[in-house]
Amino acid sequence: MTRPASFATRAIHHAYDPMQNEGALTPPLHLTSTFAFETAEAGGEMFAGERQGHVYGRVSNPTCDLLERRIATLEGAEAGLALASGMGAITAVLWTLLSPGDEVIVDKTVYGCTFAFMQHGLAKWGITITHIDMTDPEKLRVAISDKTRVVYFETPANPNMRLVDIAATAEIAHAAGAQVVVDNTYATPYLTRPIERGADIVVHSATKYLGGHGDVVAGLVAGSAEQVAE
Repeated sequence: MTRPASFATRAIHHAYDPMQNEGALTPPLHLTSTFAFETAEAGGEMFAGERQGHVYGRVSNPTCDLLERRIATLEGAEAGLALASGMGAITAVLWTLLSPGDEVIVDKTVYGCTFAFMQHGLAKWGITITHIDMTDPEKLRVAISDKTRVVYFETPANPNMRLVDIAATAEIAHAAGAQVVVDNTYATPYLTRPIERGADIVVHSATKYLGGHGDVVAGLVAGSAEQVAE
């Protein structure tokens, strides 16, 4: 078959071949902390980041790698990253993109723990948190400055379902040199793919709709390979 795989096919089959795992239809869980290397030289290259491979379970493992590949293909991103929670995903992204003296512009409505992290976590390190009504792109155009490094919002927002125009927001943010981070937890890539509309990074609390059954706590990030590696 030459036609591209559909969304449903990629969600179920992308990056996994059962015949490479003794025919197991469900991908196995790799419950290991460390990994063996073919040679000491190969291990050294992996530790140095010069060669692909797994060296330590906290950094990567085949189970997480499959999940990361799946979220990347579904979001239309170059790479994905799996973390222990949605807040793990959000904090990892913002600590990576922001430095003391920077500003992040945030919608008026965000998940409560996200608000708390920004106000009590980021703010104490000299990062300015500016909340505006991002349902009106013109308010962002007025508020954005040369210190703005990140524009962050959820759409639909938790819990009142406010919508933000991703494309219009991204156009304004990029003109000012800012990165756009979208929490896509409520919509999932089945309904909305923010990167296709100009966002730079997408975050998820996979605990919610992606998990679907209330039995998983997880976070996901999707974006460029360079930023995800960082």
